[in-house]
Amino acid sequence: MKIFVAILILLFVGGVVFSACSWTSGSQEGLVFPEENISYLLHVKPFLEQNCSYSPCHSYANFAGGICLIEYHQVIAVANFIIPANPDVSRFVQILEEKGVPHYTYFYRKNITENHTKGVRQWIKEGAINQ
Repeated sequence: MKIFVAILILLFVGGVVFSACSWTSGSQEGLVFPEENISYLLHVKPFLEQNCSYSPCHSYANFAGGICLIEYHQVIAVANFIIPANPDVSRFVQILEEKGVPHYTYFYRKNITENHTKGVRQWIKEGAINQ
């Protein structure tokens, strides 16, 4: 009986997490990263807004995992999330490329294109500058 109750709780919690972050705040169609000279304001911030920093995920309303990704200083302040000039060890890139860093919103990956992942990687490679 205890196992059955535990499974029901896990299913309920999993359903809450799934429904809480199963949408994004905007269309991805217009968001295209250039091959170089990536701008935080023009490219990375809109990407975060559409995929990460909306309510109820990494926003002021929720701070999922204790992380808020609304402003540049918050993005940079998260331990090992962004390592300027070193995308391979930046957790953000590892999450986007699904390289061993657990994250619980894999079900909406269709919203994140290869261009987005490469763009974030390039921005970090260029020093993750706030411009």
